[in-house]
Amino acid sequence: MNIQLASFFPKTATLSQREVSILRFFVGVVFAIAIAFIFNWPFAFITPVFVAKFLGSKNSKLPFKKLLAVFLIILSAFILGGIITRLLLPFPIVFMLVMTLLIFWISYWNNSGGNELVITMLLVGFTVIPMLGLLHQDVAQVFTVGFLFSCFLSLTITMVMHELIADPKQTDLTNNEANEKKALADKPNRVKFALLSTLMIMPVMIFFFSFNLSSSVLILAFIAMLAQKPDLVAGVKGSKALLVGNAIGGLVAIAMYNILTIVPNFTFLMLLFSLIVIVFAKIIFSDKALAPLYAMAFSTIIILIFGATLSAADADEKFYTRIVQIGCACGYVIFATIAASPLIKKIARA
Repeated sequence: MNIQLASFFPKTATLSQREVSILRFFVGVVFAIAIAFIFNWPFAFITPVFVAKFLGSKNSKLPFKKLLAVFLIILSAFILGGIITRLLLPFPIVFMLVMTLLIFWISYWNNSGGNELVITMLLVGFTVIPMLGLLHQDVAQVFTVGFLFSCFLSLTITMVMHELIADPKQTDLTNNEANEKKALADKPNRVKFALLSTLMIMPVMIFFFSFNLSSSVLILAFIAMLAQKPDLVAGVKGSKALLVGNAIGGLVAIAMYNILTIVPNFTFLMLLFSLIVIVFAKIIFSDKALAPLYAMAFSTIIILIFGATLSAADADEKFYTRIVQIGCACGYVIFATIAASPLIKKIARA
């Protein structure tokens, strides 16, 4: 299927790469938001979040085979996470040993040039599902099914949008990606960094499981993702960026929620979201240094607005709760990174 949107709207053929990317982002994300609000299946908000992440990338479109491979890896991770939760959770020591090996393997792959999205999904599958399993197996199952369906739908929407609104000229990044992966794979210290990431994640994971802190599972997920870069890139700088990005998104979400309380209408909601999407899209696809922060902030807006409008809870309350949780995750990673900085320097010099 290679349908050009230009065949329906001839003026589209004259758009620049940036304008095409903005248009594709706008149409795809607004469509995903509408679908998620209309059908509202469990964890439906993940669909527009992922669509925004995929379409917000400045890289060329992923081939269908690669998208399918990504989904199959994610599916395998969640199935394996569910199996481990059911079989090993009653045996805490064995469970922690297996989780330690899995976290080390994921960290090793990450330091060897593994796909960022796949790494993130693997970490979610092996941390969130077991934590939810502590509450009830049915809760973990509902999360798994809803998350996987949202992931599949987001990949489908991304693929369709790239076909409908194709780039004016295709850029082949295969060689660049291969060279980048080769350069990462050639680093002799990836095992040491993987071990360091594992040592940063496992203590807090053991703590969460020991005290059954399932309600704060977001902290564990963020710690696992931040700890994948223990070389201070995601330590202090990355944590500050995470807080700033979520703060921007939270403030916009609170403003949107207050407006929606005045006009509680689905049509108005979509018009308001459309305005936000186009404003953020222009910044995300700009050369501004803050562009990555606005991409992060947009995900926060989606999560907070969905939670506020669909659960009748205050958006600002959810915002502050999430900021506190992310702040705790960032604080731990900053502390662990500073504490491990002597070891990091030794690794870098080795």
